[in-house]
This record gives sequence, C-alpha cells and structure tokens, in this order.
Amino acid sequence: MPVEHAKRVQVREWSLEVVGGPDKGKKASTLDGLLRVGGDTTNDLVLTDGTVSRRHIEVERTQSGLLLRDLGSRNGTWIEGRRVMQVYVEPGDKVQLGKTKIAVKQQTRGTEIEVAGGEAFGDLVGASDAMRAVFSELKRVAKEDMNLLIEGETGTGKELAARAVHHHSGRRFGTFRVVDCSLLDAATADKELFGPEGAVVQADGGTLFFDEIAEVPLQVQPRLLRVIETREMPVGTGKSKPINCRIIASSARNLMEEIEQNRFRKDLFFRLAVAKVRLPPLRTRKADIPVLAQVLVKKLGSQVELSAQTLSLLEGYEWPGNVRELRNVLERGALMQQTGNTSWLDFLVKPETSKREGGASLVELVGGMVYHEAKDRVVADFERGYFAEIMKRSNFDMKDAEARTGLSMQSLYRLLKKNGLRMKDLKNAEGLS
Repeated sequence: MPVEHAKRVQVREWSLEVVGGPDKGKKASTLDGLLRVGGDTTNDLVLTDGTVSRRHIEVERTQSGLLLRDLGSRNGTWIEGRRVMQVYVEPGDKVQLGKTKIAVKQQTRGTEIEVAGGEAFGDLVGASDAMRAVFSELKRVAKEDMNLLIEGETGTGKELAARAVHHHSGRRFGTFRVVDCSLLDAATADKELFGPEGAVVQADGGTLFFDEIAEVPLQVQPRLLRVIETREMPVGTGKSKPINCRIIASSARNLMEEIEQNRFRKDLFFRLAVAKVRLPPLRTRKADIPVLAQVLVKKLGSQVELSAQTLSLLEGYEWPGNVRELRNVLERGALMQQTGNTSWLDFLVKPETSKREGGASLVELVGGMVYHEAKDRVVADFERGYFAEIMKRSNFDMKDAEARTGLSMQSLYRLLKKNGLRMKDLKNAEGLS
C-alpha cells in the first residue's frame, strides 16, 4: 500500500463584512474557496435587507484572485457606481447589494493547514488542495471520539464524509445508523430516536448520523440536547441507560442563521460542533471533475466515453447539484450514448441553453433509441418532474401527496427513492429549508 505524504501550505483567511445597511456588523470568514451572500438561510452571509436577492452573489478564491459573480440578482451588484456581473475584487473593495454595502477583507498573515497526500478518503474523491485539506481534517477527527458537524451544500457528499470518518475510527466495527431528519416530526420523533428500538439504541457502539440536523423539530431539540449532554437516555420513571455512540450531524443550511431566527438551539449547535468540517462545492474545485468522473463511471459500470471534449463540457458547467448531479448526468448519459446519441451531454448538462439555441427536443433525442429504451427515458423524466411538482403543491406533506397521487404511502416513498427525489433536496430547490 503506497505511503501518503502530507504537506503543509499557507492559506490566508478572507472575509466579507457588512459595513452599511440593515445588517451592519455581520461578517462571514473562511479559509475555503467560496462565500455566498443573499437572503436565503443557506448562504454563508445571510442578509435581512429586502432589496437583496435570495442568492445574490458569490465570491470564490481562484488561482488568479477573488472572483465575484452576480447570481442573477434583481437589483444588481455594484462597485464604484458600476454594475458588474463577474469581476475580480481585492481586499478593501466595497460592493453594493441593494441597500447593503459589503467590504472585502483578507488577513495579512497566512494560516498553515495540512494537505493530505491521497486523492480519496473513503468514497470522497478529490485531487485539489481544497479537498485534500478536507481529507486531512476528517482523518484527524476520525481518530478522536468527538461529535462532528459536517457542513456543505446539497450533493457535496456529507454522508460519504460521515461514513468515511466512521470507517476510519475506533467504532468501525459498530453500526452506522442514519437518521433522515427531514422525515422526523414532533409526534413520532421520541419513539424513532429514543424508543426501545430507536436510532440511539441501534447505534450503540457505533455512529449515529443526523442527516440535515436543521430539520429536527424545535420541540424535539431539548430532548436531543439532554441525551447528548448527559450521554444517558431515560428508559422509565427515574431510570436511565448510558448511551455509547458517536454523534455526527450534517447541514446544508446556515445553522448560525437558524439560531438567530430561533429555529435551532445554540446550545445544541455547540454540542454537535465540537469539531466542524465544511465540504466545498464542486464549482470551486473543477480540477477534481476529471478524477471524479472516472471514479463515478467505473462505479456505474457504464461505457461513457470521457473524451477531452466531454471533460471540457463537464468543467464548463456550474453543477448546482454538486457531485450528486454529476453522478446523475453520467448515469443517464450512459444509456443515451449506447444508442449513438452524441448530443446527450449538452442536453443533460445545459437543457435550457440547448433549447434556446435550437438544440434537440426530448422527442428528437430519444428518436434514435429502440422503443423500450426511449419509453424508459421519457417515463423517467416525466416521473421526476411529476413527483417534484406534486411535493411542491402538497407543501411537502406526504399524506397530502398520497391523496393527490392516488398512490399508497409505500408506493409514493418507493417512487420518490427510485427517482432520486429526496425531501430535503426538493425543499432546498424551493428555498424552504
């Protein structure tokens, strides 16, 4: 087994600070490659200014400097009276978003971080310094039996990171139990978490992973906090049972903003975030796309040809769904490529652009397939669109969706899972989480 040599590099922390407007004094700092700003709680710097869009700008650290991008805001992004869409900014620059003015700042002295030597940690893959720094931190945390909070956008691999920490820890022979917090409700959470056959009991000796911890109902959070603090679980009148599991939680939402809005307990946050790791979005580490694509194609067992042109198209896309979206594109593209359809990638990655520019319609794209393949492709697209719309109209209430579709709850869950539609992803797309 090859020896992986780590190295240490100097990285300067940079920040965005509100110097004018309703949120004056707010600040977001990072050693990572990206900060997002807007009214949505998933941003790094969350603003209450009503003239700021939900996702207004992002500033990314690149090899050439700090690159600011306007994300299609309503009122625009302005620097020195000029509207900008994409521009490099420097420390000291002031950016105007609606009624809010933001200053770009950077530390004069660097912070030394360790960068791992390998291109993977568990099933997480990446050759970039950003991902290697994540691997180093996850490896360090895995050795310590402490609670861990993993932050990152939807599709960045938070569950994979949690599993990798578990498998590299002293609890590797114990159970890795996942709690999908988006499915918890106040009425059943106690039983599902703390009951005789609940998640805490099932994770005994192993790791308990709370997927999207911000979704835990506020009424349930005090009980969860007590269990984490005391490391004991009540089992009857005046009696309790010690718990023996490591807690790992993930969140795509800005938990500090959730705390400010009284939707998440501050004391619970600090109990969970004894260690904290953030996974960078794919758009900030596009150098990882070739190695990621190779690994994903191999796992899918597909025959997708990763030519230089294919990789160029992949690297030119922003990947709002991150690695999960890349995997879905390659999976769906494999079927289309088998039929000799060479335009599959442009259609799957940039459907709106392709349509505007006179690209092939869905019917034209499946016209070269045999009937059953064409039918499967069209049905798959229909089901994804249909169930996404149904969940939106039912306000993500499964009982209402059951009534609207005429399907049993079991069938509804099965079809949502089959089409890769997870409740938290659908809510994120609507800005409800």
